[in-house]
Amino acid sequence: MAKYAYPAIFKAEKSGYSVSFPDISGCFTQGDTLEEAKDNAKDALCLMLYDMEEKGEAIPEASNFEKIKASERDIVSLINCDTLEYKEIFDK
Repeated sequence: MAKYAYPAIFKAEKSGYSVSFPDISGCFTQGDTLEEAKDNAKDALCLMLYDMEEKGEAIPEASNFEKIKASERDIVSLINCDTLEYKEIFDK
């Protein structure tokens, strides 16, 4: 269990924001507002990384934030995750 930080791409949609993580295959979420999308992004990232840790899978290295390719309309933001904290909250 560890602390991580991964870049996420937030795309404005007709109603809300979609979120993807270029370094974590299959890790997607969304939110009606940018704040909700950020909260959901943290939760989705923690869930994926915690699951990978539990399965003994290799955790991918995070890309350099400045090298993430996104459209001018997209928002790239670093999302922090602590899988130990996540385990304590959700294993109860």
